[in-house]
Amino acid sequence: DSDMDSLIARRAHLDELRKMALDKGFTTLADDGVRRILEGYTSIDEVMRVIDLTSRLPQ
Repeated sequence: DSDMDSLIARRAHLDELRKMALDKGFTTLADDGVRRILEGYTSIDEVMRVIDLTSRLPQ
């Protein structure tokens, strides 16, 4: 994507890259993992083995 290429070329802040990606419909690995848990494709243990979901868990 040329817009993302431009941000990367000018060394944009990670937050700006993340916002553009989400605005363009990208899905985060965490969101995709949660979706797969809810759809029964995988377990929470498997997703948590690969990515950190602690910020999404209730306090």
